[in-house]
Amino acid sequence: MSHGPFRFLWWRDVRYVRPMSRSSSAVLAGGVLLVALGCGHADAPREPLRAGAGGSAAASGGAGRAMAGYATLAGSGGGGAALGRGGLGGGAGTSVGGAGSAMLGDRGGDGGASGRDANAGGRAGHAGGGDATSGVVGTSGVAGTSGVATGGDGAEAGAGATTGTPTEVGLASLPAARQEHGVVAVGGRVYVLGGYTPDVTASVLAYDPSADSWRAVADFPSPFNHPAAGVVGGRIYVAGYYSGSSLTGPATGRTYVYDPAADAWSEKQRMDAGTERAGGCVAVLGTELYVFGGGNSGEATMFASVYDTTSDSWTALPPLPETREHCAAFASGGKLYIVGGRTHTIPEFRPTTLEFDPATQAYTQKTPIPTPRGGLAGAVLDGRLFVFGGEGADNELGVFDDIDAYDAVTDSWQKFPALLVPRHGFGAATLGERIYLPGGAIHQGGAATDAVTTFYLE
Repeated sequence: MSHGPFRFLWWRDVRYVRPMSRSSSAVLAGGVLLVALGCGHADAPREPLRAGAGGSAAASGGAGRAMAGYATLAGSGGGGAALGRGGLGGGAGTSVGGAGSAMLGDRGGDGGASGRDANAGGRAGHAGGGDATSGVVGTSGVAGTSGVATGGDGAEAGAGATTGTPTEVGLASLPAARQEHGVVAVGGRVYVLGGYTPDVTASVLAYDPSADSWRAVADFPSPFNHPAAGVVGGRIYVAGYYSGSSLTGPATGRTYVYDPAADAWSEKQRMDAGTERAGGCVAVLGTELYVFGGGNSGEATMFASVYDTTSDSWTALPPLPETREHCAAFASGGKLYIVGGRTHTIPEFRPTTLEFDPATQAYTQKTPIPTPRGGLAGAVLDGRLFVFGGEGADNELGVFDDIDAYDAVTDSWQKFPALLVPRHGFGAATLGERIYLPGGAIHQGGAATDAVTTFYLE
């Protein structure tokens, strides 16, 4: 989120939107963008989104997608794959309805076939209604061209690196739309920390994947946003954040730990004076929590520091080579990697990927991110850092739909099919073989959503 002058938008009833092409300029024409606005929701029940996999670019039909169970502000777009009760169809569904009129997407076409067994669409797709276990299976999809592709859009994954079919599905919505929050996973649960709902909140939520449900746990000690958060030893640590409703600071360096077993927060040693910041990126190595960059008082910083959870102490690290905030980080092979992010101005992205070696205390530049952006979410899956969405795109909403994965072993990036819900100002966390993506904002500077999806390689 920008911390300069901007108009803060809050669209409480925004629902799923179609990933936009960067070349698109007609936001509400041709079915390119379908958004729900206003005070009311559609009467139809909201069902999880299920993306059929397989199919080629030729199977995509037109640009539009309608969402069953969500009121949409539709353009006149026809020919798009409908994302409805039948999953992401292989181009069979269409979106209809007059421009600007509320509509419900009809049942999608037959689900695309999974590309894992064969590129030609070896088995049935992920069409289905109801829940993930009882959905109706679609017919086999259109043959893929090469690599692994999602049905409908036909976007191909890079050759060789993918170990399964990229799949993203919808889950139970957040109790309220939320953005600029923290997201972590521990003990079989996904936790959402603070943020705006639209007022800044101290609430913390826990998601149970087996029940597909959310519940409130102990509140954070005060309302907060843009937290730096990580998990060490089965506990959640929050180290630096914006206190209250401020979007620019000053940031606080207070550190807290949450014990899920006791459902309680306790305060720890705060960051060194003068290094307080929010919106930094976090990576965990052993019992240590690393925090890189972040913003304070309207400026991005170069700060880097590490918190030792065993000694409850902070140590300053050599500063980053450049200011950076709203980034992502992870650990691999005993080293730390920092990707994405920006300065305190939204479009001033940081394309460089940095490797930090704790042994030598030195930074090394690695392969740049293919699509630079800030405000992205990141989590580790299959040994790689997956990064999702971001803010500052060159389109009408100013939001990226990109998914990229960085492999530190090969120092390479791989592109994946677009997000179902392009957004920024959110977080990601991994449980088992799935990455969970709750909330975020679908417009630059605001427009929070309660949408929750999960991404995995089937």
